[in-house]
Amino acid sequence: MTENRSSLPDNSVEYHIYSLKAVGDRNFSKKSYFEEIRFSILAKIHPFLKEYVWQEDAFNLAVHELDARSLCLRGLTRFGDNIDDEWFLVFLLFFISKEFSECAIRVNDSDSEFLLIEAAETLPPWIKPENSNNRVFIYQGALHIIPIAQHPGHITWLPAGEPDLVDALLALQRFPSITRVKPSVEAPIRKRIDKYPGYIWSNFHHAHCYLPASVAAILQQEPKLVAPAVQAFYCRDPIDLKACRVMKHFPPSSRLFKRRVRFTRCLYAQLVQQQFRPDKRSGWTLPPPMDPQFKANSLGCKLTCGFEILVSRVRTKTAENQQDGAEELDVEGDPRWRMFLTSLQKNDYFKGELDGSKLYRELFREAKSYFARIRRDETNAKLDWNRGSEVLDLLKSVSWDEEKLKDDETRLETEDDDSWLQVSEEEVDRLLAGYQGSNGAAIVPSLDKFLQTVSGLDGVEFPSEDKEETDPVQFDPDKFMESVTRMLRQLGGEDDGEDGDRGDGDELDEDDSEMSSCSSESSVDDDERAELDKEAAEFADYMKAMDEELASTTLAKSFVREGELSDEEDDAGRPSGDGGPPGGGGGGGGGLPGDGGQPVDVDLNAVKNILESYRSQQGIAGPVSNILKSMEQRATSQ
Repeated sequence: MTENRSSLPDNSVEYHIYSLKAVGDRNFSKKSYFEEIRFSILAKIHPFLKEYVWQEDAFNLAVHELDARSLCLRGLTRFGDNIDDEWFLVFLLFFISKEFSECAIRVNDSDSEFLLIEAAETLPPWIKPENSNNRVFIYQGALHIIPIAQHPGHITWLPAGEPDLVDALLALQRFPSITRVKPSVEAPIRKRIDKYPGYIWSNFHHAHCYLPASVAAILQQEPKLVAPAVQAFYCRDPIDLKACRVMKHFPPSSRLFKRRVRFTRCLYAQLVQQQFRPDKRSGWTLPPPMDPQFKANSLGCKLTCGFEILVSRVRTKTAENQQDGAEELDVEGDPRWRMFLTSLQKNDYFKGELDGSKLYRELFREAKSYFARIRRDETNAKLDWNRGSEVLDLLKSVSWDEEKLKDDETRLETEDDDSWLQVSEEEVDRLLAGYQGSNGAAIVPSLDKFLQTVSGLDGVEFPSEDKEETDPVQFDPDKFMESVTRMLRQLGGEDDGEDGDRGDGDELDEDDSEMSSCSSESSVDDDERAELDKEAAEFADYMKAMDEELASTTLAKSFVREGELSDEEDDAGRPSGDGGPPGGGGGGGGGLPGDGGQPVDVDLNAVKNILESYRSQQGIAGPVSNILKSMEQRATSQ
């Protein structure tokens, strides 16, 4: 069993569902078996999906051929600018793997193994992008990573090198307790998905919009069409704007109706932030920007233009395609509809309602609409079907009562507060605090330790708290040379007897030689000391001249001195000693010319400059973040 991993489009996620029963058993490798699993899965997750509004593509599954003998279920979803769609998909996949214990799931996006990226801080050190292929799975409601064999005994059950998909699935099936990751590794992913399904409803935003009656009727019947309409307007081009000049299908009538429209937060932000003035030829007239109803009129205009753009993109269908489309909509004639309906009944979808009751008919209609959408997605390429076609068909079929729409305006619920669009710097810092946790007090000792390290040919050896402290290698060059000399004498034919004939006189000669050597070294030390004193005097003169030159500048005012600590610097995490004076522990740096002799707080100035440099990086990699990472410190943006 092999799988060709091609590059994915940007902002898309791909997922494969494998049946462990089908591994090595031809009876479970038939298409009918995977179709049964497919509709069982879709029926199981339908309660989560019926209210969810996708940014671009919905969750979808199709039987996929891995090779001539192997099948699986595959889906591809584009999530666009809404990252919440991707993590909702991960939630669904974890849920599916828990409910269908025979299924193992792989998921990746345009960044490849994005689950590993999310858990990068807690992953075992051996796993890297180049060795992660066919090792990361979602299985039985948990994350599993197949480890690499550490010794020959492991090769009997762990795949060596890059595992074949079959070998990986067998290892997953036989040793789930070994492949399951630690809770600490899974925790960052759980933090993302445990907010579902409740987050589905809290992520909605309801806003008032003035709409033509036709658009209001379409949204009342299919509220999820708000997503493709917003996307069409958001990604409009000059050709699309030509359609907005005429408004052929959705002209602004003499009467616009105020409706409460449900968006996701991402869709609402995309629409409300767009600056748009309608063409005079379109018939739209917006009130002045200061008018209380300006936002509702502007949102309604943009949304209606989005529907107009959708319809304008629909291509003319051939007669053959028209006929195929009619067959596609024959849901109840599809044998798979009965399979899907049976799965819904097994999962108590109808909540015990009797066939024919009002609630049963409503649930039945929703299920039928959901199945029809699945069928349209399957034949999308064949029919050139898009959401514009769906809107156009609804426009021909829906009806509305303008008097009822007018009456509904008086009973509209209030729109949601959109203050969440304005994110303060403090809120950004609070969000980043979950990922970065150091302050100035932690940076200073790490910086001191960093500056005291010695660099070699391979660069600076950064201090690490995790590394075990080992004693340095003791190397005595004199003893080494003595050993080498003795070895060379033995190789040259000299025996130990010659050395043994040396008497006390020889030892005295050695002592005299050592004394002479010490006297010579002492003379050398005096010369070196004199040279160092001379260099120190020259350096002092240089510093004095530099101080005199700087005395006429404002350099001294740029340093924070002891006892002068602004509120901003205090927030930066100024280090403090054990009750001692500010700048203790190496903090006192002496005065500067023109500062009145007040000593500079070296520690505080170092932290201040580091954090200012970090802010200037604006969240991207740079010299300061690299140095702090090497010192095992991570700064917040505070």
